[in-house]
Amino acid sequence: RAHARTDLTLSSASMSDVETKLAICDDHPIVRSGIRALLDRTPDLRLVVEIESLAGLASALDAEPVALVLLDVDLPDGSGLDVIEALATRTKVLVLSALAEPRTVRKALERGAVGYVRKDASPDELVRSIRRALAGQTALSADVAMTLADSMRGDSEATRFREKIAALSSRQREVVELVAEGRSNRDIAKALFLSEGTVKNYVSHILDAVGVADRTRLAVMVSKHGFGR
Repeated sequence: RAHARTDLTLSSASMSDVETKLAICDDHPIVRSGIRALLDRTPDLRLVVEIESLAGLASALDAEPVALVLLDVDLPDGSGLDVIEALATRTKVLVLSALAEPRTVRKALERGAVGYVRKDASPDELVRSIRRALAGQTALSADVAMTLADSMRGDSEATRFREKIAALSSRQREVVELVAEGRSNRDIAKALFLSEGTVKNYVSHILDAVGVADRTRLAVMVSKHGFGR
């Protein structure tokens, strides 16, 4: 349900000159009221559309075009992620969510959102993020940026590990798989019809090639990153 808001202290002409119109789509009344109160204290930003679900969002924006939509991810009738691409063709989208799982943040940005801010961001941080988003700059709250950076570092580690595994011979990769299953050298030797000495040499070479200290760490890395196949 959309709510149109009027401000009797300024004429419509003067408001259009000094204020940037915003919308919020969030199903929690306390969040909407908090954002409304914050923007009421921010002279050049004005909340003109408040809506609690995806249904009717497009028509509400048709009736009252805005420069930016504050969009929640988890809504009663669907995911905000699913409408970002369409919304981004008509206005800027800043995701406002209680959670900031790196995969969700990346999806939001890939689909056209200009930023992602957690709902527990400070008022000053939220206003700064809104201004950055309005300027077309990527707007991430500090904790979201840190979480995303940590995730990207993890992705780089996974990529490097998989590349090293891919560079091994097919026989070495078979040994890696069995090591990852917790097999001993004797078990691996029996499974692959090799001598224990040959398996030991394989394992030693694999640890050097992959750059891990021992077979336990190798097993952990395989469990964490897989083979990339």
